[in-house]
Amino acid sequence: MAKLKVAVAGCGGRGRGHMQVLKQFEDVDLIAVCDPVESARNSARDQAGVQNCYDDLGSMLDTESLDAVFVASPAHLNAQVALPCLERGISTLLEKPPGMSVAETQNLRDVANRTDAKAMVGWDRRFHPMIVEARKQIESRGAVTQLVGEFHKSISHFASSNRFPELVMDNMLFETPIHSVDILRAIADSDVAEVHSIVRRAISSYRDVHGALIYFENGCLVHFIANYTTDKRLERYEIHGHNISAYLEGISQGTICCDGQTHEIEKGNTSSTWEQNRYFIDRIKDDQPIDLPAANLDEAVKTMTLVEAIKAGTRD
Repeated sequence: MAKLKVAVAGCGGRGRGHMQVLKQFEDVDLIAVCDPVESARNSARDQAGVQNCYDDLGSMLDTESLDAVFVASPAHLNAQVALPCLERGISTLLEKPPGMSVAETQNLRDVANRTDAKAMVGWDRRFHPMIVEARKQIESRGAVTQLVGEFHKSISHFASSNRFPELVMDNMLFETPIHSVDILRAIADSDVAEVHSIVRRAISSYRDVHGALIYFENGCLVHFIANYTTDKRLERYEIHGHNISAYLEGISQGTICCDGQTHEIEKGNTSSTWEQNRYFIDRIKDDQPIDLPAANLDEAVKTMTLVEAIKAGTRD
C-alpha cells in the first residue's frame, strides 16, 4: 500500500508532538499542516519539514487529498475542527477533549457513523506501556477491585498566563484531568452505576477542586481527585486487584506489589503517543474499526458523560 497522506490541524505543542511521531513512520507522508497563527505554521514547517502550510482548514481539505487528519487545536475547538474532517469522511484522530459537552461529542459520533470515517480520541494513557503492563499483571490474577487517580495543576499559573479562554478556565476538568477520568473508566471496564462528587471554587473564581467516588456495575470502586490549587503538576494512579497492587507516578515510573515483593514496572521503549498513533495508522491501513483499547467516539461519549456527572457535583 502507498504511504498514507496525513495532515495535522493545530501546530502548537501537541500538534508538533504528533508531527515528530508521524515523521518516524515510514508508511506515512506528512503532507500538510494547518494553523491560523503564522508563527506556529512556520515552526511546524521548519521542525517537521512540511511544505504545504495553510491558515484555513477548509482550504486545506479542499486542496489536499488526505487519508487522515490529526486534530490538535486548543481544547475548546477540537470538536469544531474535527467536524468538517469527519463530514468529508476523512479518518480523524482528535486530541482531548472531543468536545466541551456530551452533546458535542455525540454529534461527532453521529457524523462519523454517517460518513463511515474512522474517529479516535487521543487519550493516550490507554496505550502507555507502563499502564498496559500494570493492568496486564493485575488482571492476570482477577478483576480490578479499586482504582485511585489524581491530577493536579495550578489555576493561578493559567490565570496569569491568559492561556485559556473563560470557557476552559471554569472547566479545566475537561482539559487535563480528563486523561485520568478516561483511563480510570477504561481500566474499570464496566458501566458507571453511581457517581458521588463534590466540585468547588476554592482559591479562584473557577472550579479548582474536584473529588469523586465512582462505583461501577462490576463492583470496581474508583476514587478520583483533581485540584488546581497546587503549585506543581502531579499525576498518579493506584490499581488494586486480588493480592496485587500497582502504584504509578503518572506515566514516568511505577511499582507492582505482590507475593511479598515489590518490583518496578518496565517503561518500554516507546511513548504512549507513538503507540496510539501507530494503532490509528494501522487501523486505517488495514481498514479495521477503531476498537478497544482505543477510545472511539462511543467510548468518548461514555467518558464525557462521566466527566459531566462529576462536574454536576459543583457546590456554588
